[in-house]
Amino acid sequence: MTDQNQVAQPAATPVIGGIQVKKLGYSLYLKIPDNRLECLCSYVPNEQGSMMTGVELAAFLKQYNVREGIDQNAFDDFAAKAAAGQQQVDVLLAAGIPPVNGADEYIDYCMQSSTSVHSSEKDDSDVDMHIVQTFINVSSGDEIGRIIPAEPGTPGRDITGLAVPTHPGKALNYKIGKNILVKDNGTLLVAAATGRFCQSGGEISVEEEYVVKGDVNFRIGSLNFKGVVEVRGDVLDNFNITASKGLTVSGNIGVSSIVSDGDITFCGIDGQCKGTIKCGGTLRANFIHDVTVECAGDVIVGVEIHNSTIKTLGRIIVDKGAISGGTYIALGGIEAKKLGSASSQHTKLHAGVDFRDVELLENLFESLSEVQEIIKQTQSLSEITDLRKTVAALTNSIMDIRSKANDVANAKINSKAVLYENVQLTLGSVTETIVEQMDGPHSIIENSIEGGLRFLPMTNLNVRASDIEMAFIREQKMSLR
Repeated sequence: MTDQNQVAQPAATPVIGGIQVKKLGYSLYLKIPDNRLECLCSYVPNEQGSMMTGVELAAFLKQYNVREGIDQNAFDDFAAKAAAGQQQVDVLLAAGIPPVNGADEYIDYCMQSSTSVHSSEKDDSDVDMHIVQTFINVSSGDEIGRIIPAEPGTPGRDITGLAVPTHPGKALNYKIGKNILVKDNGTLLVAAATGRFCQSGGEISVEEEYVVKGDVNFRIGSLNFKGVVEVRGDVLDNFNITASKGLTVSGNIGVSSIVSDGDITFCGIDGQCKGTIKCGGTLRANFIHDVTVECAGDVIVGVEIHNSTIKTLGRIIVDKGAISGGTYIALGGIEAKKLGSASSQHTKLHAGVDFRDVELLENLFESLSEVQEIIKQTQSLSEITDLRKTVAALTNSIMDIRSKANDVANAKINSKAVLYENVQLTLGSVTETIVEQMDGPHSIIENSIEGGLRFLPMTNLNVRASDIEMAFIREQKMSLR
């Protein structure tokens, strides 16, 4: 005899993927996976015998340790349908709480790619296929990212009430390389130098150099790098390079825009009158053809400069060949084996002046000429008075620029072998065009005593024209005593 409040439990038969409970009136199947995170129930009524009640279902679940996560609505619905003799298949009656694994440690980078990468298969004229760069430029002091630590995770609970362990997040396998500072208790990464951010073999660093092992072409694309760039090949047409700390090209440069705050060195360039170079240091090359150059330091060329426009705050020196065709302004002086060409190609050389002052003077003289022309056509006395004040102001500005002293200035041109005709020389306030070839070597400076130019035995550009001229002035004074 059993207690009236107890339900006799029938024998259970293990089946594949679960447990089968058989009674005269029905069969109940319980599927409980190995992780015990859910219980799926199936019910098959028989033609004879009584149907299962809710009390029996509750007893079965308790018998097989299904104690937590029971869905009461699903339970009630399952029991009602079972009592009505309806077959049911894989009804979820109980579900545990799965564990939440901990997140792995990672670096939350805050940098943006320097240049977009274009990879469209369509022919789109708005897409510049010369742009391929993918590395990330950083400046010293830039925040690279933050180290987000691993999380422990949250344990779960199965349908039997037991805790389900979690897997904590894994530590990030990385190494702090050069030029990266770690701050804020080891969580903040900051660039300690200007360059490109690199990740290689688990190491993160800021590299101050970028090496191209071949040509700068469609594979490499135009470069914009806050560091030193070395190209071990050529720079092809229409590929531009900006390298803030310096640039070295083993080969030649085509029709390109080249910019660097540091030194620039290359074999040669043929800019086809479209190429440009802006150099913040010293520029060195074997040859320069048909290009516009603006340089803060010396321009030193091994073979020749042809048909170019070069403006520099240093010297222009050509060792073995000629400067022919084009316009050249050098604050520190100009020297070449040959000046001009045998074909009398017009060549303009201007030494001892800051090219920025030359440009400013040109603008001031143009404005002065315009104002003076307006004065000629004006009849109003008051307007003429105001315009004359403008003329005075422009004149004072011109005088200030002309009288400005510069310790680097050297109004001197050295012709080591030949000075051809049709070469225009500007030194100080004197501009003369050579009308007959002159064989050197010569140093040419302004003759401040008699006017015109002085042609002297050649001296090194380190000997300043002003010192040479002062010697002539002292000599004249001595002879007058």
